[in-house]
Amino acid sequence: MSETTSTIDQAVTTTRVHWDLDYDIHLGETWGRFMQGLREKKILANTGAKSTKVYVPPQAYCEDSFERNDEWVELSGEGDLVVFTVVWQGFRGGPKAPYAIGGIRLDGADTLLMHYIVGLDFSDPAGIRAQLPAGSRVRAVWAEERTGQILDISHFEPAV
Repeated sequence: MSETTSTIDQAVTTTRVHWDLDYDIHLGETWGRFMQGLREKKILANTGAKSTKVYVPPQAYCEDSFERNDEWVELSGEGDLVVFTVVWQGFRGGPKAPYAIGGIRLDGADTLLMHYIVGLDFSDPAGIRAQLPAGSRVRAVWAEERTGQILDISHFEPAV
């Protein structure tokens, strides 16, 4: 049996594709209520009779008990900054870099809400962590116009 080897010349190619998509997302009952709350300057969280956690953003079902979360509570909009990261390299369609995104445990919640953090001086990258150490208090700042979107909370800033 003879072995035949053939070489096929293949060029490595790339193709640029641009998708500019607009689409509507059905939020469902849980997220719909949460977004309506934001429109009214309310941060709503939920829990259930058998749940051990208060969820924000809300979840339809408890991840521990698998029971429906049907009890709603309004949170104050203040909490502890648990962690944050700085985005140094932006991307098309996103906010202008640098900016910070933080995980915030709002008072009364057991889960983290991820959102923009302002009030940082980005001129000294090595010193940013010291500006807002873990546990720093932050508060929600509402957008002037609210439309039932997560950016109805414009950002979080240090609570003074």
